[in-house]
Amino acid sequence: MISNERWRNNWLAISPPGAVRVDLKRGGANHQALERRIRNLQPGTPVVVCASPPRAIRRCRRFASGAAIELEHEYLAFPSAATPAYLVEDHAAPVRVFVSTVLAAPPRMKFSLPIAAGLGLLRVFKPWRVLRTIAPGRVVVGRRT
Repeated sequence: MISNERWRNNWLAISPPGAVRVDLKRGGANHQALERRIRNLQPGTPVVVCASPPRAIRRCRRFASGAAIELEHEYLAFPSAATPAYLVEDHAAPVRVFVSTVLAAPPRMKFSLPIAAGLGLLRVFKPWRVLRTIAPGRVVVGRRT
């Protein structure tokens, strides 16, 4: 099995050269200091914001607004925003392909059968809307305005 350490820098695949990475922690205790740090960057500087659930969509967008970041791309991160093995663009078509061809229940685990059943239901219904809210991470790419 590949270690999570191997995936730690996968965010660079979607990052413009010279991007500044921001990891949003839960609770927002450090958000104001991070917003000030990003607002002090030169306009046009690329920024990559990473967040884990819960409410990763809302936290990323709120942070981008407060830090004067214009969002360009948003991705779902699997298995996490900190160590993404997969970065799936947050749009219906890419998520549908990911769910139908890549996403699978972990083998030989205690909850494999319920997870497989849940994935079956996810494939039947609109996977994008459901998966984007339960995804284990979110990575957004933008530029300082």
